[in-house]
Amino acid sequence: MPGGGTRESYMRSVLHSPVVVLSLVCMAVVLVLHTCQLDRIEQTVLDLKNSPSGVGVQFAAPSSAEDLLNDPENLLTRSRPLITATNIKRGGTLRKGIGVDPRGLNPYVADGADVAEYHRYIGNYLASRHPDDPDKWGPELAAKVTTPDQGLTYIIHLRKGVLWHKPTVDWASGKYKWLEGQHEFNSDDVVFAFEIIRNNQISGRVSSMRTYFEALKDVEAIDRYTLKVTFNKRTALNFSSLMETLPMPRWLYMFDEEGKPFDQATWGLKFNEHWYNRKAIGTGPYTFVGWEPSVHIELARNAHYFGETPAFDRVFILIVKDQNAWIRKLKMHEVDIMYLQPEQYRTAVMEGKGPLLGQKNIETKRMSTLSYTYIAYNQNTPFFSDKRVRQAMTLSFDRVGMIKNIFYDLYHEVSGPFAKEMPCYDQTIAPMPYDLELAKKKLDTAGWKDTDGDGIRDKVIDGKKIPFAFTLTIYGSSDEYATVANVWREALLQIGVRMDPRPLEWSTMLKKVEEREFDAYTSAWAMDWDVDLMQIWHSSEADKPQSSNRIGFKNKEADRIAEALRAEMDPTKRVALCHEFHKLAHEEQPYTFFYENVRPVLYWNDLNTPEFSKVWPQFDIRYWSFRGKNP
Repeated sequence: MPGGGTRESYMRSVLHSPVVVLSLVCMAVVLVLHTCQLDRIEQTVLDLKNSPSGVGVQFAAPSSAEDLLNDPENLLTRSRPLITATNIKRGGTLRKGIGVDPRGLNPYVADGADVAEYHRYIGNYLASRHPDDPDKWGPELAAKVTTPDQGLTYIIHLRKGVLWHKPTVDWASGKYKWLEGQHEFNSDDVVFAFEIIRNNQISGRVSSMRTYFEALKDVEAIDRYTLKVTFNKRTALNFSSLMETLPMPRWLYMFDEEGKPFDQATWGLKFNEHWYNRKAIGTGPYTFVGWEPSVHIELARNAHYFGETPAFDRVFILIVKDQNAWIRKLKMHEVDIMYLQPEQYRTAVMEGKGPLLGQKNIETKRMSTLSYTYIAYNQNTPFFSDKRVRQAMTLSFDRVGMIKNIFYDLYHEVSGPFAKEMPCYDQTIAPMPYDLELAKKKLDTAGWKDTDGDGIRDKVIDGKKIPFAFTLTIYGSSDEYATVANVWREALLQIGVRMDPRPLEWSTMLKKVEEREFDAYTSAWAMDWDVDLMQIWHSSEADKPQSSNRIGFKNKEADRIAEALRAEMDPTKRVALCHEFHKLAHEEQPYTFFYENVRPVLYWNDLNTPEFSKVWPQFDIRYWSFRGKNP
């Protein structure tokens, strides 16, 4: 070094030189000015390029999720924590019991409320409803959503740094090297979800979802964290349907198991049977570990979750198909919480003496659900195309007696297609009574008479005499519904109709129903907070494969009401339209509307008192936690 000094002393002398310091300052200023100028140029180009027709959209500079939430134009607002208990013991394993295996775990292919529930733990929507006020929306994967034209265009700003779970594969085999590395969630994952929804090659649950996006015009990724979504028209469902979109990773679902990309022309067909469909992936609080059919589904806490820390380290969702074993599993503390069938509730709670199940640490709570149970009639069969016949079916169905004697008054009788707690339910419409004589008259006027004296009514249709004998498809693992079917069968015989119950395993039953291989079936609908009638009741859905209008219901007045409801934004007018439809459904009886479920739950009190969601799925482990020791 010059002068024989050390490297450090030389550097100190240089840095203390006024000329050098001034030069460095000038360079820094020039660099900042240059960067700002480039940012302004780039921003101007983006504004001009991406502004929707007739709307001047200004994209904010990249900001943190917290800053975006503070924007007064943001349609999303902060929500309260999901877990409200104050005495919490974090960690441990929650064991929750269910009665059936899911049909799969791909949320766009596998139908069923159970699959939707699991993806609340594994995945994230763009936004979610506030727990205490479902009319408000809080951030999930989206941190900010604005609409510059009041509902035709939405600008979505995504969270940064959100990671997809690591896929659950045999990494040691070396077969999945193409999946290695971290995958950050970004706007393309949202675009891909809409490509799934729009691809008519894809069947399953997505078939019934498409009706909610009929007004969708375009989904465009502006950059890695910003999207613009445009609709052709304003509807009451645009915003909520958009927010409840579940993103999907293109980098996984557009490739076969060897890592080879699917052909663009047929990828939808491959998606239906994708090699990962019996597994699940997401960005949510719990990661998918494994599914052993008829045994359990296992989840683990996501250590990299961006949101509220989940309370449990692991979750075992035990699959207990034999409902007679539910009580034993609970009593032996093999599960922490489980809902009960009515007969179990009667023996364990209503008639039990002393502690529940003989265990002083077991408690009970009842959970209301926004749902209704029904018997559906296939209107494309010879039996149920006439509303007088459907009315006769309901008149022969002793709802009050069954709710009292089979379901022990746990359920509430309903007269229409809404949950009783909802404003859409018209409380002035009383359910049809149990009246076998009136049922006979209805069948007489519809032309169904016993012409050969065999005790079963018949009718000539298209030149062929057809006896009134139909099958009722029921869930085979439910003792209660076997009893319901037998009670109803005896009543129907009294009015000259033969009904044969057809119990099926759950996944088989769903397949038969979707393919419309039934005369009548029993099921239930869980209600969304924002009521829409198009999916289940509009004529345009009647002939679509795997649509929710499985009974083929077609009615011009129902179509008018459904279309008006989707377009109507005013809450009061929406309720009035719902009441119109309730009255029409009561007259048409496309279903025999049975009951709204109030589900009894038993749980060990090392859990804090479980809180249930106001919207589906009400059973939501994100709200739950183990109880800590009292100080």
